[in-house]
Amino acid sequence: MAVSKQKITKLANSLTDAKGGQDRQEIIDRLVEIGSPAVLQLIGLLKDGDYKVRMAAAKGLGEMGADHSVELLIRSLSDTSKNVQRVAAEALSKIGEPAVPALLDTLIDKDQLARKWAAEALGSIGDASVAQQLIARLNDSNIEVQRAAVTALGDLKSKRAIEPLIRVLESDNIELARAATEALGQIRSNVAIGPLVSALSSFSEDIRSSAAQSLAHIGSGAVPALLEELGTADRDLRLYVVAVLGNIGDDRARRALTKALQNPDERVVAATAIALGKLGKHSSVKYLSELIDSNYASVRCAAAQGLGSTRMANAVEPLSQLLQDNDWVTRMAAAGALGEVGSRNGVQPLIQALADHEWSVRLHSAKALGQIGQKKSATEALIEALDDPEDLVRREVAVALAKLGSPEATEVLNEFANTSQSDEAAQEIAEALELLQEES
Repeated sequence: MAVSKQKITKLANSLTDAKGGQDRQEIIDRLVEIGSPAVLQLIGLLKDGDYKVRMAAAKGLGEMGADHSVELLIRSLSDTSKNVQRVAAEALSKIGEPAVPALLDTLIDKDQLARKWAAEALGSIGDASVAQQLIARLNDSNIEVQRAAVTALGDLKSKRAIEPLIRVLESDNIELARAATEALGQIRSNVAIGPLVSALSSFSEDIRSSAAQSLAHIGSGAVPALLEELGTADRDLRLYVVAVLGNIGDDRARRALTKALQNPDERVVAATAIALGKLGKHSSVKYLSELIDSNYASVRCAAAQGLGSTRMANAVEPLSQLLQDNDWVTRMAAAGALGEVGSRNGVQPLIQALADHEWSVRLHSAKALGQIGQKKSATEALIEALDDPEDLVRREVAVALAKLGSPEATEVLNEFANTSQSDEAAQEIAEALELLQEES
């Protein structure tokens, strides 16, 4: 049924009077149902002074697939509102192929946000022809265009882009090479494993870190190459390799990682301890426990982190010993790790740690007690800890009490909130009380 121009105008203008998102959505749904006769009205609303109206207009145009709105939607990628920018990019993605030429041109826009949204929109369109055009842009004379094309190819997860992106890895431009490592990680092809492993030896720390993350994204397929590298790598490369193996979490790495704990370099041992813990194996606790008497505080601290990552109950005893370490950073790590393990056997050591002379240890002990959730055992000790001289500790204690949901803590928390010398602390306690009421 035809709708008059006057009724369409009235309906579109009602977007400016809508009381909420649901009302605006209902209006947009009606305009989308009307179709092309309503397009010009929505295009006009892209310039409205209310960003919520501009968002609604952009969304409607995208749902209509209004290809002659592309130019104004491209301009909306530089809108003063990030929400409008996002919705405009989504609308261009829905319009699809007709928006591709303008989006490609936007990759050279002076506005960095416009370039970013254009790359994301191109990646979301997912058309094979888009990938080919983006690959062509890898040879553009403008580095910014090349980088935007690399990012878009990663978003697109285009398999045909793997070899061109590997070539980009050899670029002298660090930002461009780093973007290529990230894109290859998004595509997650085993073809990229060798080049990414080689990138772990880059002179640029940014490229090394990005390559490590991408290898972790690729996952178990990268393990054999990483294990081979571990046997021959120098110290710096070894640090990255063990970190990636830990993030992948493949059990095939366990033997090599336990062997690496014998390395004479304490930095390698510390990194290996953290990686071994991430495998989450019961047997890892034995090897990590052997590190708690190390002469190096960094190794003992890493052992605490690794033990926490195992989340194994047999990690409680060595972690309890580390709560007595002479290095406060190690004690803090041990407290946090006991919270990760979540065993009730860790409650008493943590209660004792609430009296530690270092406030950071007390804070993490309180937080861990809230994580473990043993109401009966921890409530009394935490109530006493509300007298801690440090505001940050008192706030964490209050949040822990709220998480425990102890009815007897409510009165104490109310009193503490009213007498707190810190407005920030009082607000934290009020939020904790609100949480307590929600969970009761």
